[in-house]
Amino acid sequence: MLKMLKSLTPSRDRAQTVVGISLHRALALAALPPSSRATVQLAELPTEPAGQVKSLSNIVASLGLRGCPAAITLPPGSYSLLQIERPPVEDDELVAAARWRVGSMLDYPVEEAVLQVYDAPLPNDRQRTPMLNVVAAPARSVRDLASVVKKAGLVPQKVTVAELAIRDLVGQVETGNGPVVTVFLTGRQGLIQVTHNGQIHLSRRLDYGLSSVKPVDVLATGIQNTLPLELRRTIDYFDSHFSAGSIRRVLAGPAETVFMNFMRQAGEAVGFKVAPLELIADLQPVPNKSADYGLPEAYFALGGALSLRATAGIEDAVETVAL
Repeated sequence: MLKMLKSLTPSRDRAQTVVGISLHRALALAALPPSSRATVQLAELPTEPAGQVKSLSNIVASLGLRGCPAAITLPPGSYSLLQIERPPVEDDELVAAARWRVGSMLDYPVEEAVLQVYDAPLPNDRQRTPMLNVVAAPARSVRDLASVVKKAGLVPQKVTVAELAIRDLVGQVETGNGPVVTVFLTGRQGLIQVTHNGQIHLSRRLDYGLSSVKPVDVLATGIQNTLPLELRRTIDYFDSHFSAGSIRRVLAGPAETVFMNFMRQAGEAVGFKVAPLELIADLQPVPNKSADYGLPEAYFALGGALSLRATAGIEDAVETVAL
């Protein structure tokens, strides 16, 4: 998303180490070398931008990453994900056309938004109008994040979002044996989405997160009832609306013990085995913090780094954000 500073940055060398950044409830940096395992470094996230720059600069220096291209992943809740009928225009005109159509859907002036678009796969009824997914984020907050990353010695080239980061992580482990459902939670929010062959077929937001998961029986109240029901509805909707094969795999992340125990019970309740969405990286945790501190941010950062390795597609046809 938001292919930033296109005129100010060098073209990407795919043999170069790329970096993913997430600045949310924790600071996470993922360094993805061209031919070795990724490293994810976690740190506490200072509240002030100057502190964020200093903390991120220390990690960049310690890992020798100065000057590397970076992608920033926005967490759920910091942007809007909308769906509109695909405008009948060329790909390079989609963002402008989408901006005109989503203006009334935002709670701030559309002139203050930056947009990203990507196609929604067609359902079974091919007569339906093709749809377009539109991501809208406040330009000022995006610029502020990119400024922190730039001042820390990295070269911000892309901003992506949680849904696309999780899609790219699933792409690491997807075997091509059919669609995959992924349940992913942050501290207080989450998402359920279905991916197949690198496309997001269906994505739904959840208004609860890891803080709601307790080590209790899945048949109790609250999320213990709600999440299995959401999972079942998502699978049934996909099976009835898309001709992409039957869902055979359910992944859950972050791969944290209490959450995974809960998800295995939730899977049994809907007739599916649940496997962890593994963080395929060497994780450097924060000293004196719990083992799961910053895990969602670690996933988002790695997903962002993976997006810089991906082949450019429709989702990269976005406007430039000047800093």
